[in-house]
Amino acid sequence: MCGVLFGWYVLDGFRLGEDFERTGLSNVVTVGVRDIQRDDFCGKADSVFLDLPQPWLAIPSAGKILKQDAILCSFSLCIEQAQHSCETLQSNFPDIRTFEVLLRMYEVREGKTENFQANDSVAFGSLPCKRRHGSNEGSNASSLTIMVRPSAGAKGHTGYLTFARLGCLS
Repeated sequence: MCGVLFGWYVLDGFRLGEDFERTGLSNVVTVGVRDIQRDDFCGKADSVFLDLPQPWLAIPSAGKILKQDAILCSFSLCIEQAQHSCETLQSNFPDIRTFEVLLRMYEVREGKTENFQANDSVAFGSLPCKRRHGSNEGSNASSLTIMVRPSAGAKGHTGYLTFARLGCLS
């Protein structure tokens, strides 16, 4: 089913179709809405992505539609959902990995940094520098550089992505 995408929720399916059309992918991707528990998909899917309140309920059906050695990915909002999904996956998916996804915003801005003379850097201890600014080396000139730091008041919600590879079915 290369290039075919099926969604369970009708509105999501139509929205995805619009997104593929807007990005110029509608000629290589077909979007449809199907029920994986009712329709016959046995062994036809290269991958499955689950974003459901109780993903463990869909895992047995998802396992039936996946090709051998295919990947299932599930998004969970809490660790208990991820744990329950992993318990269900253990029977047919030998390779299971869960990753926590955290939102962490960074502030990116341009700022001035001081380039110290060689004798100044000795006073602070010699700091490693991957890039040397040839024109400013040996002077106390300022240069503009891009600076990045974590935002102080960033708040976000955690989530969990579980990836599992379907084992050989006997």
